[in-house]
Amino acid sequence: MYSDPLGVFEATCLEALKEAILRKLPELSKLSLSLEVPPDPRFGDLAYPCFEAAKRLNRPPIEVARVLAAEIEKALRPPILEVVAQGPGYVNFRADHVQLARDLFKAVLEAPDDYGSTPASEKLQVIVEHTSGNPVHPLTVGTGRNSFLGDAVARLLEARGHRVERHFYVDDVGFQVALAAFAYSKVKDKVEIRGKPDHFVGLLYSISNTLMEIQRLKTLAAGEDEEATKARAKLSEWMSVLQELRERDERLFEALMDSLKDVDLRGEALKLNRDYEEGKPYAVKAVRELCNLTLEGFKETLNRANIRFDSWDWESDLTVWSGAVEEILDGLRRTPFTSIEMEALVFKAEETAKNLDLKRKLGIKEEHVIPDLTLTRADGTTLYTTRDIAYALWKLKRANKVINVIGAEQSLAQMQLRIALYALGHGDLADNYIHYAYELVHLPGYRMSGRRGRYVTLDQIMDEAANRVYIEVGKRWPNLSEEEKRRVAEKLGVGAVRYALVSVSASKPMMFNWDRVINFEQNSLPFINYAYVRSLGILKKSGFKPSEVDTAKLRHPQEREIVMKLCSFPRIVRQAADELRPELLATYLNDLSSLFNSYYEKVNVIHEKDEEVRMARLMLVYTLKTVLCNGMKLIGIIPVDIM
Repeated sequence: MYSDPLGVFEATCLEALKEAILRKLPELSKLSLSLEVPPDPRFGDLAYPCFEAAKRLNRPPIEVARVLAAEIEKALRPPILEVVAQGPGYVNFRADHVQLARDLFKAVLEAPDDYGSTPASEKLQVIVEHTSGNPVHPLTVGTGRNSFLGDAVARLLEARGHRVERHFYVDDVGFQVALAAFAYSKVKDKVEIRGKPDHFVGLLYSISNTLMEIQRLKTLAAGEDEEATKARAKLSEWMSVLQELRERDERLFEALMDSLKDVDLRGEALKLNRDYEEGKPYAVKAVRELCNLTLEGFKETLNRANIRFDSWDWESDLTVWSGAVEEILDGLRRTPFTSIEMEALVFKAEETAKNLDLKRKLGIKEEHVIPDLTLTRADGTTLYTTRDIAYALWKLKRANKVINVIGAEQSLAQMQLRIALYALGHGDLADNYIHYAYELVHLPGYRMSGRRGRYVTLDQIMDEAANRVYIEVGKRWPNLSEEEKRRVAEKLGVGAVRYALVSVSASKPMMFNWDRVINFEQNSLPFINYAYVRSLGILKKSGFKPSEVDTAKLRHPQEREIVMKLCSFPRIVRQAADELRPELLATYLNDLSSLFNSYYEKVNVIHEKDEEVRMARLMLVYTLKTVLCNGMKLIGIIPVDIM
């Protein structure tokens, strides 16, 4: 177990605790034991809280702690250095950092690239579906959070030995795609695509949607009633949006105005959508052509962001044309939980949850009423969530776990989906379906709307990040060549965006602030990467070759602190993977970088006169460099080796 030195220490502490309990407090022999990390390292490296044990014995916690600590102290075993009863009732263990450093260095020398990765007891087949951007506009900064979180989760799960497949769901069925596809079919021979194709499609969709909205409002505004008055006010707003869009690409605007001026856009889009679901060749050609254009742009963006996929799952192929949606609908019709309302088929989610006793299982408050889910419209076409039920079932039959990375605003739909799976008799599979929800990204002073063409693309964010880093690199390292400055700026810029979007818990909204994203002083990728480059510099100047050293020479208090931090790396990776919390690893890398920078300022490494001390310190720096590199890669960041 050299690959997890802190794990060895923890196992030794638990074994010592169990033996002490058997000898001194046998009535607690069946008590479940677990250790925690004290909030302050002065209290030790691991601690056992005695409160549950004390409750069972009806004795003060500190008294129980003293009995156990005294018994363990009689025969301390390495790597336990000290055991003390402290506070209101804790048995605190302090590790022998010399022994842990020996195990740590051995693990890194044997397999530097693997340090931090520990196999799970059960290896699973996992599908992580993420990004799945709507093919009517480019990937936005919000979708970028989805992409980076999903990719980091997939990498962490692989570090635990799970077999992970990354899936992208191509949402090619639906009104929005049909509207964009119809508009494109009318202008594709008139307008040349310039720039990235997904950006072109995004503008085309926004103009088409705005024209359709203006058509609707003009009809409503013709009257004299209150509704007409409201429509006229809205019409003015949408005309302003149309002018904004015209200024972005006058060629495309004029081509669309010329081709769509006398066309019922809503009617044509509804017809194309209906025909696409039925698989009519003309509709398939039109929609697939539009979607492939957008996907071409998506792949370029994702490749730049160091994100890959194993499977591109077309919604139409897997859910509609395969007959899977009809199977879902037929299955739900056979349950007592559907009804026809205004010609639409409706799933009674609340009634299902009550009848199958699902609320407690799904963490839903009893008083919370779950809205019905419309499965099909009056015209027979299906809705997104209906098709998503079929897709979820397809994924669940191919994996032990399915993790669906999708915004928190879709929590209701995801809940209804799982309830539908239970209604269909697939409760065993539904238990393996995880909605990995994430909150929105906010840009100060900017309100996004895809329908109005108001969004900040992930491409724009990465471009801006690279430009900002380029300016900083030029100030700090003017001697770098122009080529090196550009290379560093690109990698650091993209990595900085990724780190920023991953480092905040997915359950919290994220305020995207450039002063934090590109910060060379704290809590950012540039800050972490600078610590990495600094460690490389020390190793290069010293000519150090990794080798066995005398770890007893690491006597400085900060050396102990760094050793303990480095030993905790496998535990952090394990926790981040098992709890699906990549932000834990991001925080760890920032803390380790801060610790190293402080050590660098206080301790002489290269010019230390005692050769054994010097070699031990260099091995510590080498190990820290390895951990920073491995940690960045585990959240998808490619380290930069020159700054």
